[in-house]
Amino acid sequence: MGLDNLNMSVALCHETGALIQAYTFDVPVTATVCLCRDRERNRLLVLPPCGICQERLALWGPRVEAAVPDATAPGGWRAATLAELNPLYWGTSFTEDGDWPTQAAHSA
Repeated sequence: MGLDNLNMSVALCHETGALIQAYTFDVPVTATVCLCRDRERNRLLVLPPCGICQERLALWGPRVEAAVPDATAPGGWRAATLAELNPLYWGTSFTEDGDWPTQAAHSA
């Protein structure tokens, strides 16, 4: 988490700033990586995006790739698309064809 606050409901994930900048400059987001240092065990963790960040990333579509932990992969991680992370995405309920909503639909 970033932007620590006594009221945790207003805390923001670190990647939020980068996503806002991409949106502001109309730059497509194609991939995301969230790293966390586990100081107690002296290791670096690859974390999949939380549900809120998945919602933020959904603006750029189902093919956005996210790093996810995978103990069988070299380096202990692999890429997965948002569609793989969230195969039952709720936003498809609001499209005529059941496809992932467009960026325009997300912004409406």
